[in-house]
Amino acid sequence: MTGDVARQRSTHEAGFRRWSTWWQVLRVVLLVLWICWAASSWWSAPRQASTARARADLSAGRMVSYQWAAGWDNTADWSWAEDRGLWLSGRAGPLFVWRTGDWRVHYAEFDRDFTGPTEPGSFDATQYSGAEAAAFDQLLQSAELDRRWQGVDSPPPLGNLAALLMLGLLTVLVLGPAPARGTRWFWFWVLTGVPFGLGLIWWLGRERPWHPAEPAPPTAVGRDPRDRWYAGLLIGIATSIAASLLLYGLRQVLGEWYVPHDAGS
Repeated sequence: MTGDVARQRSTHEAGFRRWSTWWQVLRVVLLVLWICWAASSWWSAPRQASTARARADLSAGRMVSYQWAAGWDNTADWSWAEDRGLWLSGRAGPLFVWRTGDWRVHYAEFDRDFTGPTEPGSFDATQYSGAEAAAFDQLLQSAELDRRWQGVDSPPPLGNLAALLMLGLLTVLVLGPAPARGTRWFWFWVLTGVPFGLGLIWWLGRERPWHPAEPAPPTAVGRDPRDRWYAGLLIGIATSIAASLLLYGLRQVLGEWYVPHDAGS
């Protein structure tokens, strides 16, 4: 009997060590994915530019894809780590978004302060927002770019990376060891509510990522001592507000190249 118990204990410990190894590897992978996603998101975030910059990129052959739109799909501010949408009205302009060969994205508004010809018949108002947009679109057509870019949310690899990262997070949160410091719902709100994916970094550090820990036992009154879901929700809201204020301050000091501006603001 004693031998059977010892063998069962040895088998259990071996299984735990194997799971612990996979747990550590998976968390390292998640951290690497987050770093790649954050860097790619910052690099490809749309940055405001002038119409002169659009003409220069087109004439120099740096422009590889573009999209006309009436404006941004929402009026709320977005950050460089969030998706952006375009409001399409069926006309070209006034918003013009383009991508260069290095995956940098820029946007500009045509027909503002335009001093060119505006007499009736100079452009089709059903197709263009103004004469300047019509004239520039003719240059685009003659340039014969390889393709029109149908979205400005993110480069294709970045969109796949974000989906892979979210799938990995949910898999570990649901199927992994029970969290020791907060409930699963607490960490769900932290992971989805804290901006820029920084909830992942906090989770990896606070939950002892390299040594899975058992949850703390209930208190004398039977209450779960771990952080609850409402704490995670409040943390997500508070950090979102704090991040917006911090980004605004950094943008004023460092400029838009380092801290991309909110479109539509």
